[in-house]
Amino acid sequence: MNRLRLLNSIFFVRKRHFFALGLFLLATGFIVSCSKINLATELGQGLIPEVDNIHTFDTTLEVETFNGIFTAANDSFRSSFEFPQILGKIDNDPIFGKTDARLYFQVSPQTKTPFLNEPSKLQLDSVVLVLNNTFIYGDTAMPQTINISEIAGSNDFQGDTMYLLSKQMTTAGLLGSRTIVPHTLKDSVTVIDFKDGTADTTKVANQLRVRLDDAFGRRLLAYDSAGANDGYSTDSVFRSKFKGFALESAGAANTLLGISMLNAQLQVYYRYENKTTAGDMDTATTFFNFQKASSVTLTGNENGSSNYIARDFGGTQIEATGGDAIADPLVYIANTPGTYATVKIPGLATFPNSVIHLAELQMESVFDNSDTTFTSPENMFLDVLDSTDHKYKLVPYVFGLTYSSGYAITNFPAFYSVNSSGNGGHNYYFKKDPQGHLVRQWRFNITGYAQKIALEKVPLFDFRLYAPAGVGLPLGDRNPVTGESKFSVPQSGNLFGMSAVGRVRLGGGNHQGQKMKLRIVYSKL
Repeated sequence: MNRLRLLNSIFFVRKRHFFALGLFLLATGFIVSCSKINLATELGQGLIPEVDNIHTFDTTLEVETFNGIFTAANDSFRSSFEFPQILGKIDNDPIFGKTDARLYFQVSPQTKTPFLNEPSKLQLDSVVLVLNNTFIYGDTAMPQTINISEIAGSNDFQGDTMYLLSKQMTTAGLLGSRTIVPHTLKDSVTVIDFKDGTADTTKVANQLRVRLDDAFGRRLLAYDSAGANDGYSTDSVFRSKFKGFALESAGAANTLLGISMLNAQLQVYYRYENKTTAGDMDTATTFFNFQKASSVTLTGNENGSSNYIARDFGGTQIEATGGDAIADPLVYIANTPGTYATVKIPGLATFPNSVIHLAELQMESVFDNSDTTFTSPENMFLDVLDSTDHKYKLVPYVFGLTYSSGYAITNFPAFYSVNSSGNGGHNYYFKKDPQGHLVRQWRFNITGYAQKIALEKVPLFDFRLYAPAGVGLPLGDRNPVTGESKFSVPQSGNLFGMSAVGRVRLGGGNHQGQKMKLRIVYSKL
């Protein structure tokens, strides 16, 4: 009997230990299953609490997405020489159709006497247009022919004007042409310049060098700084002789080139009669440079530049889905001047009174084989359409203000839920889609706006998703200090600025496998 009692006691103790162990494992599993959101404090939220479904909850709201195409009526995007200008053509993007990018710009002599003798004592060797290539987008192995023409004198082309991307100029005649294989632009070439009668040999790379017609070079040599053939006494006189260059891609092509205007240069190689030794011909190089306002040396006038970019979405999926009231499962975003998407989140207007720790609009690309050739924009942006005055504005209650000789908006890294400067200069993440393809994900942190909607029932606006090269927007929350002042996007450190380059197909609000959604982490009041 005593042995039986002893065995029962041992069994009871073991059973109690197993029960305790089971409770411990269950509790451990519950703790592990609670998701802790370790977002950096740069979000302005601090460490977001654990989601325990008792005090703090994690949910998603459905979104509705509608494709749109920027047209002449709603496209106010302009080009700026401070960013790379785009040159080339894309004829065969299977999803986004065609792109035609043309470049217009001026150069100026550095003095009123750019050559080392009078016109009658000059002989041309060659004249070369030199442009720095900053990047290549598209099919880098497909040959492309670049035509360089003269801008017709009838065009109004000024250095103090930022022109719309839809601005197209007429031309007066072909000056030169070159066919290139884009990826070879990175190869080094040997260049000889003649300075002070001495040959200076250097190796350069990432340059587009196009020899122009000798007749054009002889025109430049024939101009004087006074008299009947005056071409160099003032900027306006020079512009009456030569309005500028027009560059475009001819024939079939599938590549866009980034061109830096800051280093654009016309090089004139010539021989001149030495002024101290009659009949003795020396060799020299004269440079006509693109001049921005801060570097003007001759006339006080900066040079004009303009980028014409045209999209043709004929026969594409975008054309078939854009501009209607039917929610789209796929969203198409093409960089400026391109496409956009209207994003609606109706459930946010009725969200209960809560402390919102995170409200993040999440989206990801839907893979296509062409994505390896035509990659996504480096940055995308989200703003709102204020229905009270029908203007696009920054998302309300998200951006802060700083003051240093003027107001500027802050919180860009927090808005993207990633520090752009620490993520390769872009605002996306990489992840795997359900099929294992590497795709990109964007997250926009609209926590401040969602909180205001939940607690104060401020108006809920429709969002606009797009990839602008640059845009000026007022604050969405009508700051009493700044009023309707517009703030430039991008700000320093955020890589917008490049038009035309980048396009992406995203999962929309009703996509089957890769839905766009608003994730909310909140605590009930």
